[in-house]
Amino acid sequence: MSPINSIKGWDRRKKVRYAWIIAGMLLFLPPVAFLPQLVGEANLCGKLCPRMFYIIGADPTWTKIGENVLRMWAGAALVGAILFVTFFFGRLWCGHLCPIGGTQEVVSKLLPEKATIDYRKIPAPPFRYAYFSVYILGATVGIGSIACKFCNFRVIPFLFGSPFVPTYQAYFMTGVGLAGLAVVVLTGFLAWGGRGYCNYLCPIGALDAVVNRVGANLPFVKRMRVTHSICTGCGTCQRVCPMAAAQVTNGKADLDPISCLQCRTCEINCPTAAIAWRKK
Repeated sequence: MSPINSIKGWDRRKKVRYAWIIAGMLLFLPPVAFLPQLVGEANLCGKLCPRMFYIIGADPTWTKIGENVLRMWAGAALVGAILFVTFFFGRLWCGHLCPIGGTQEVVSKLLPEKATIDYRKIPAPPFRYAYFSVYILGATVGIGSIACKFCNFRVIPFLFGSPFVPTYQAYFMTGVGLAGLAVVVLTGFLAWGGRGYCNYLCPIGALDAVVNRVGANLPFVKRMRVTHSICTGCGTCQRVCPMAAAQVTNGKADLDPISCLQCRTCEINCPTAAIAWRKK
């Protein structure tokens, strides 16, 4: 069994976090999809899409940008709220409420460790922002719809809704649908810790990570931090971190806020309580 699942059992912090993840699934995913229904959508596409309103195409005028934001106002508002909360409180969306990352993590943890793929040897920030640049550039030259078709924010809601909606079932009978499903399976369900897609391919995660890094410099905000005076450099945090945000160098651990998801796995498993969610 994976160390993420086994060490220290079900700590209270872990229970609270998974309660939030389940709440995120109920709020955003079919068949409940409570928040999408409030804006007249069935899932995270359309007005509530959090990824396409800033894809402005080959005509990046202020008028076009405004039209895009107005057309997808709910998605723009959602991303604005996510980044605001991240700046002041850390990555509560990505680590606790996101139904996409949460679903992938839950499924991954139901699998035996031998059945999963450990992507953590791939340096996440360079890969993440290289892909993000291609994602934005592709949209400006007219191929942004490709990113939409293979989007996990599309595939996972379709998976949840497919028992009830025939068109969702038909989607997974197409080449695009099967390719999108393959991305979810390989970078989510089969990823060790379930967060491969979040760490390498998610545009929202890329934006959120930058805001988290900037906010971490403020003295009055809380983040996951290491107290070096009591850190023994045992490497437990590095072994259990699903985002490869924890690294031990020169006998002390450090957490990179550009990758840290604030899942608190390192805090729960640290044998000396050197890691905690606290102010700078």
